[in-house]
Amino acid sequence: MTPRRPQLGSGLGARLWRALATAAVALTLTAAAASTPAERSLQTIAPDPDFVEIKDGPGVAVSLRYATTDNFVHADVYGAFTHAYLRRAGAAELAKAVALLQREHPGWKLLIWDALRPRSVQRIFWARVVGTPQQPYVANPAGGSIHNFGMAVDLTLLDADGHQLDMGTGFDNFTDAARTDHENALVTSGRLSPAEAANRLVLRRLMTRAGFHTIPEEWWHFDALPPAEVKAHYRIVE
Repeated sequence: MTPRRPQLGSGLGARLWRALATAAVALTLTAAAASTPAERSLQTIAPDPDFVEIKDGPGVAVSLRYATTDNFVHADVYGAFTHAYLRRAGAAELAKAVALLQREHPGWKLLIWDALRPRSVQRIFWARVVGTPQQPYVANPAGGSIHNFGMAVDLTLLDADGHQLDMGTGFDNFTDAARTDHENALVTSGRLSPAEAANRLVLRRLMTRAGFHTIPEEWWHFDALPPAEVKAHYRIVE
């Protein structure tokens, strides 16, 4: 938007034109910032009553990895999308998990690494892994990840001193060592210690008792409902 130069006296007209031009540039930059895919997603879901923001509090700490460079793409891909959201059904299950944790392990917390993830970000991930050994670990954005529906959460456990429990691998470890379906074999082979396997079991039992579902590839990932049910009843978030 470029303002038309006003036809006024040379001094006043020039000053007015410069002021209008400066304001137009500021508005253009603001509009551009607000038009990023992640920002549009945030503007869409923030007022939607079906989405609940997950905030730091008793039993919960939020540290979105994709809003930092500490992730497998080594880039902040969330930008302005710095809030953790789940749909109400997922948030209700998470609240149950927090209540169980506080009752059984006072002082411990769930550390949230990811929750709702816009499909625009999923496309970034897919472009990075397609055709590589990491591809099986990232959902094709054509169908979407359950994160893209606001019905999945990535998390771990913090003890009463604020230390992460050792789960044997870190977040976004796209190797067999992160799998949940053959942990006994991982322990036998020495790739996972008995203590690490036990820590995973504490997390998994906590989350499944609250209603979440596991996936075999990632010990940190939990779906609020089976994928087919999510995709049948909820819309994807772009």
